[in-house]
Amino acid sequence: MATTVITGRDLTLTIASTNYDAQATSVVLSNQATIDTYQTLDGKAYKHIDDQWTLAVEMLADWGATGSLCEALWTAWESAPNTTLAVSLTAVTGAVFTCNVLPEVPSIGGAAPGAQTVSLSFTVVGNPSETFS
Repeated sequence: MATTVITGRDLTLTIASTNYDAQATSVVLSNQATIDTYQTLDGKAYKHIDDQWTLAVEMLADWGATGSLCEALWTAWESAPNTTLAVSLTAVTGAVFTCNVLPEVPSIGGAAPGAQTVSLSFTVVGNPSETFS
C-alpha cells in the first residue's frame, strides 16, 4: 500500500461568535493519557483512568490589526478565563476534529528582524469529537 502524505489542514477558533483562522502556522492536538499500573498475582494489570488533551498552536502575531486574534484571545482570557472557546481542526478533507479550549494569553514581542510569532498551549476541556468521512 502506498504511503499517504497529508498536507491540507486548517484551524478555526471561535471567540464571541467570531471565527478566526488566518494566522495559524502550526497546530497539534495531542493527548496525555493517565494509566494506572497494578501489580497482581498474575502480573501487571493496566487501567486507563483519564485523558488530558492539549491544543498547541503556533501563529503569527497580529496585535493592533483589525479583527486581531491576539487581542481577542487576550480579551477572552481577561473577561472570561473559565469560558471555553470552540475549536475546529481539519487535519485533511474528511477528517475534522472539534473541541473546546480554555483561553490562553498570547505572548508579546519577538526577535528582530523576523515576524512576531505566538506559541500557545490550550487546555482542552473534555475530549475532542471527530468526523471521518
